[in-house]
Amino acid sequence: MRLSGSLWAGPCALAFAGAPMSVALAQGEPEGESEQVTSVASAQSELPPEEEDGKKKAEILYAPAPFSSPTTGFGLAGGVVALYNPNGSPNQWVTGGGLAFTTRGTKAVAVFHRMSSASDHFRLSANANYSNQDIKFYGIGDADGDRNDPLPLDNKSFGIKANVTFRVASNFYAGVRYRLTTNNAVPDEHLEEGEVPSLTPPPPADELKSTLSMIGPSIEYDTRDNHDQPRSGIDLMAAWLFGFDELLDSYDHDKLMAEAHGYFSISESAIVAVSAAGCSASGEVPYYDLCLFGASADLRGYDTGRYRDRASWALQGEYRRQFSTRWGGVVFAGVGGIAPSVGDIFDGNMLPSGGVGVRYRPFKDNDMQLRLDAAIGKDDHGIYLGLGEAF
Repeated sequence: MRLSGSLWAGPCALAFAGAPMSVALAQGEPEGESEQVTSVASAQSELPPEEEDGKKKAEILYAPAPFSSPTTGFGLAGGVVALYNPNGSPNQWVTGGGLAFTTRGTKAVAVFHRMSSASDHFRLSANANYSNQDIKFYGIGDADGDRNDPLPLDNKSFGIKANVTFRVASNFYAGVRYRLTTNNAVPDEHLEEGEVPSLTPPPPADELKSTLSMIGPSIEYDTRDNHDQPRSGIDLMAAWLFGFDELLDSYDHDKLMAEAHGYFSISESAIVAVSAAGCSASGEVPYYDLCLFGASADLRGYDTGRYRDRASWALQGEYRRQFSTRWGGVVFAGVGGIAPSVGDIFDGNMLPSGGVGVRYRPFKDNDMQLRLDAAIGKDDHGIYLGLGEAF
């Protein structure tokens, strides 16, 4: 979850465990700009409750987060997250929400829920969000990203996403994912004193105000020992979404997204985590649903949407070490790229990424952690605040 320049950062960093959301919900699949954050407030939590028969009373996390950037001005974000386990499931439930406001009048609100059945045969994750903010459109393709001449857009966006899966074999889950996004954007022609107008042309008019309503299969193979802080196992996920006129979708396109994560314990206090992600969009694809970087943890250190096209890939590695019961740190590095098609996927720019992060465990008896990462990309950088690991 990127804080820098992203209005979504505050609420969603506190309101989404394990799958960060950001301003990219207005620009693409999660589903910010890259300026320095001025401050992040400390979290407060209740004392951890006792467990009974595997069930756990709610642990509540509150975390206000002031932030500032030239893009958004000064802002204040806050959220509340509940961690609980009402049915003795192997995976705790997580429910939360948050909102943010800035001195420039932009605002955002988000809510989410993640749960599973007592036997873990059924899993559900869902979120809803609304934002009204300025975003940056850099154009499409490597050359536009390298030119770094963003066109400001005044963007209003509403989104809903739900993913439901059932266990059909050992460690294997299959189900359906649905995504709704309404996009209403206009070029922001207001210029600050001395500011030069962008030469980047705006997206097509019919894409500025449009609706995505997509549905498709979702699968997962999961052998992780823990969903919030895995130390071993793998997690393979893929979803293929299609837009239909019957669902009021404005376009005729499809989007395939796949992720693979692996976790390897090297000592009692250290693990290595690796990640691979790929994306392909085909058909009549609006600019905000193209494959892009910066929307989540696929390649940290880049403005959301600076690099976007019909295909993308990313590889990452992290070294995670726990220094004490409460505190830990990470070092990470990655590389990725975009292309006009899957067949050209390795012909474009190689985009590097790297950084360091701090981890804090707010509850003594719960391994869910707050994370703060600083990342550097190609002529870019970012600060990320989130709940749970990046992947």
